Amino acid sequence: MTQQVSHVKPTYNSDNLSLTAEGGINFFRYLKKFKLASDPDLLILSPNNHFYYDENELKGVRTLINLKKLNFIDDLDTFFHTLSCILPSNTNIKGCFAGNKSITWDGFVSALISRFNNMVDSKTNYNLDKKDVSILLNKAGFRFVDMSDMHGITYFYSQNVRHPVRITV
Repeated sequence: MTQQVSHVKPTYNSDNLSLTAEGGINFFRYLKKFKLASDPDLLILSPNNHFYYDENELKGVRTLINLKKLNFIDDLDTFFHTLSCILPSNTNIKGCFAGNKSITWDGFVSALISRFNNMVDSKTNYNLDKKDVSILLNKAGFRFVDMSDMHGITYFYSQNVRHPVRITV
């Protein structure tokens, strides 16, 4: 009895596996909601690896996914402004942040412990809400498309409406 070998390519790619592993299954589900998980011009910014991209490398990007929670980025204003200046117009930007919850005694104690741990570990963990992020995105030149909460994390989707600044040397 001979065994047949399938020549069909699997329906996943390494970017989707990385996205699921680093960003979580809910991030992947959020992307699938807008049919952007299979975008061939997708760039994933990992929270664990740091890469530097030049202007030419970013020209073909249609969807940029930032897996690092916005709460842990020091200067969001500069981060969003830089992205809007170098990415092509209509580029999709996706990301997430841990939103503020209504203040209860348990929430207060949890927030206090989290802040103390962040001071000891020298990490940043900025408190953000949907309004803060919407204002920052709009100010930097992004059009708000969607924000959705899933299990304590807020996922956002926006598009760059600015024309990129061309750097000449």
